[in-house]
Amino acid sequence: MADKEKAVAGSDELRSKAILSPEDMESSSKVRKAILMLAWPVIIEQILSLLTQIVDSAMLGRLGAEVVAGVSLSFHPVMLVMGIFGGIAVGNTVLVARSIGAGDSETASKVAFQSMLFSMILAIILVIPGWIFAPNIVSIMGAETEALSSGITYLRWIMPGAPFMLASSVIAGSLRGAGDTQTPMYINAVANILNVFLNWILIWGHLGAPRMEEAGAALATSISRFVAFIAMLYAANNPRSVIHFEWKGFKETLKLDFSIIRRVFAIGLPAAIERVVTSVASMMYARTVASLGMVAYAAHVVSLNAESISYMPAFGFSTAASTMVGQNLGAEQPHAAQITAIECVKMALIVMGFMGLMFACFPVSFMKIFTDDARVYPYAYMTMRFLAYIQIPEAIGFVMSGALRGAGDTRFTLFVSLIGACGIRVCLTLIFINVMGMGLEGAWIAMAVDWTVRSTLMVLRWRSGKWKEIRV
Repeated sequence: MADKEKAVAGSDELRSKAILSPEDMESSSKVRKAILMLAWPVIIEQILSLLTQIVDSAMLGRLGAEVVAGVSLSFHPVMLVMGIFGGIAVGNTVLVARSIGAGDSETASKVAFQSMLFSMILAIILVIPGWIFAPNIVSIMGAETEALSSGITYLRWIMPGAPFMLASSVIAGSLRGAGDTQTPMYINAVANILNVFLNWILIWGHLGAPRMEEAGAALATSISRFVAFIAMLYAANNPRSVIHFEWKGFKETLKLDFSIIRRVFAIGLPAAIERVVTSVASMMYARTVASLGMVAYAAHVVSLNAESISYMPAFGFSTAASTMVGQNLGAEQPHAAQITAIECVKMALIVMGFMGLMFACFPVSFMKIFTDDARVYPYAYMTMRFLAYIQIPEAIGFVMSGALRGAGDTRFTLFVSLIGACGIRVCLTLIFINVMGMGLEGAWIAMAVDWTVRSTLMVLRWRSGKWKEIRV
């Protein structure tokens, strides 16, 4: 009984970051402060992840444009699998947030553990086929010669870390749904620093290690994700954590509770399909761009890497919106959910609008962060200025989709992704490149139209208020 009271007390402490009193909701400054309390650790976490990505890209970029292209193409199938499991994570986070909002930390903990267990079991099942069919997978993506060889190597070496990568992501999502965004930040900070250090050792062969190049980058990622998983598991076993796993013996612990899994999938399945659709569309989009040649594709990839600089705050505010909407609906405060989501959008627009201005003014400078291959620089003036415009609709669409998912409105976000990713981006890219011969510019026009339509649909859905009626 005492333990349960402690858990509830911990829940109240964390809920206070996401659930404000009616009086506090009248103050924009207090709402923004609450948002920043949730968002800043996620943004810092994303910055550290970006630094790791920059180091990865910089080190691999020194090996040539073909290696960059091969690794990027091989990572798209990994993102497809992560998209499937991302649905589990979304359903899990929504249920955890609703439970915490209602003051039920026991149910939140059960949902978190079952989601983690189920994701690990499925991931382990997929690792062996992924290793065996790596050549087929990368070849389908359109990689050629050296890029094909690099892609196969990278995909095979990253596979062993996939179950730990996915499981740690689910636990992190549980903690964020509960309002604890700081613990995942600290753990992923350590994991990213470890990743950078291992990159230096394994890619180039320092400290007596063999020079493994792209295989070393993948192995470094796998090892660092395993360390992150162990740390996340330890955090979830901390009695002071609002999410607290209970161990009741080997058989009892590893027993799946399908009543919980069904609830997770009721919300998570549309999100999983959405991510699969997005990943498949991304692969088709990438393959079409890759048909322009490896240098053009490398320029495309480097431009998207630059986009990740502005993507960090968007992810932070989207996470804050998802958590605050979920917890406030759980606490039966829909008006508070609406206000906090709109404030999240406003804050994202300010940050991403500024980044868009920087992209437009200094296009080549951002390219140089990620590669010293001068062949890609001429493309920067075009891609980075498209990217500058895209910041505005992307900020709106990304944060609004997070808010809608926090409400459990995952079917609508699936519908929007089908229209945007498949109906607009892929189709227009095929027409612009293969029919009209517009080259890389056609791909970026398609991306700009995609985000404009998506953000418009998200705003219309939010204004309709139908998300308030969803039951989980």
